[in-house]
Amino acid sequence: MKLSQLNICTGALFSTVGVLLVMPTVAAEEAAAPAATFGAPSAATQAALGVSAGPSPAQGVAMAGWMFYPSFMAGAVFNDNIYQRPFDRVAGVGVRLRPALDARLDNGIHKTNAYLMADVQIYPGLGESYRFLPRPLVDARPTNVTGRAGFAHNWEPMADLSFQVMADYTRQNGVFGSNFGVGSGGANLLSANTISAAQQYTNQYSAYVSVEKKFAGRWFLRGTTGAQYITYDSRPSDPWWYAPFGGANFANRSLNGLNYTGSIRGGMWVTPQLYAFVEPGADLRFYQNSWADTNGYRVVGGLGSDMISLFRGEIYGGYQSQTSARGHFGTTSRPAFGARIFYYPTPYITLTASVDQTLSSAAQQPTATGFGVPLSTAALPWTSAAASKTLQARVQGDYALSQYWSAYVRGGYGETQFSNPWNKQNAWTTGVGLNYNFWRNISATIEYQFSRTFSTNPWGFFGWNTPIFAYSWPAAMLLAGKPSGFAQNIVSAGLTYRY
Repeated sequence: MKLSQLNICTGALFSTVGVLLVMPTVAAEEAAAPAATFGAPSAATQAALGVSAGPSPAQGVAMAGWMFYPSFMAGAVFNDNIYQRPFDRVAGVGVRLRPALDARLDNGIHKTNAYLMADVQIYPGLGESYRFLPRPLVDARPTNVTGRAGFAHNWEPMADLSFQVMADYTRQNGVFGSNFGVGSGGANLLSANTISAAQQYTNQYSAYVSVEKKFAGRWFLRGTTGAQYITYDSRPSDPWWYAPFGGANFANRSLNGLNYTGSIRGGMWVTPQLYAFVEPGADLRFYQNSWADTNGYRVVGGLGSDMISLFRGEIYGGYQSQTSARGHFGTTSRPAFGARIFYYPTPYITLTASVDQTLSSAAQQPTATGFGVPLSTAALPWTSAAASKTLQARVQGDYALSQYWSAYVRGGYGETQFSNPWNKQNAWTTGVGLNYNFWRNISATIEYQFSRTFSTNPWGFFGWNTPIFAYSWPAAMLLAGKPSGFAQNIVSAGLTYRY
């Protein structure tokens, strides 16, 4: 069985439809590193190992020079904690829909990859839910949509000169959201969204342009500039009649921010299989609460390879720092490190692992309110932080058992640590899936995913990063020092059709 067939069989097993999820992410990553690193493997690698660069043209729709790869999954889903509560859990059965479309254009000099995918979970008859302990809160209706849409375009007017343009919108829930699978991991995102122990949806709008120049066949220089805007949905929220005494809505919105970044990567191919690089960069971060604005820099260096033995990937390490743009806080500095490794032990097995640590998108504890009066970060300096540190690690294995059967297993961990030593939000997830291609373009898929979150914030509940003033005093005193989080099991089964 060829690996291109393996990619197609295993695709339906990803949290959004497989190849149509994986390849757009890989295409975006091509613009974030030397072309041979996380984009399509080189021709020599493909010839040696049978590694596919993408879906087969024989399985797409040709139109005006483009190749289109549509797919659609429909099925049922069971969720044992649809409101993601630490207690008083509510289970629900619903409908799961996963449409996707991948479009490619390649005329040699110009290469374009556009993509659109969604993961829709519908729970009929289940809307908002009110609860009163430990404080009045409104849980959002469980019916929701996650997904991605965007494009990546590469223009190579000369063999040693290339330009890239990329734009992406991602909506996700939790650690990995819609962009977790072989080859993915958000490398195209300019800054990591923070992890929350509470139910949290994020909307990430990213765009960048870059240019790369090669010198003497061994050296390369790449400049990249871009912007990213991240918003955090307020889930759960305050009931209207309780808003004067709490700050959950206002607090979550204060994390919303716009980040401008620029970097220069210079390096050389040490051997035909191995390159080394150094990459300094700087960014400016602006938040809805302007007290939190920061300026920062990052310097990393590392090694990468298109293929050494059966491995492909990149590893780096360095230093990063964020400082208050208005002089309200001190400087937060952390080591920066990361890696993304692909391993192909056989043409039927693909293993991928990644880890990265960065100063992420939320720069401070959200501002709370006390009896309806906003409490600025200047008034509560002990809740302030110039930046938050986010660590994410993930691993996934895909195996083609036969021409008709394929399976996957995956797991990951995410953690956000604010400067406050008592506030850490973390989450981990694991999942398995089995796919059976029983008739022509139709396959049956069953998946299971378990998620667990945890918060060590002694003054908060459900992961809200607010001080004690955001909660009613009796509940706050009872809950002080009691970490919180939730556990969730999701099982889904359905049919996937690919053209």
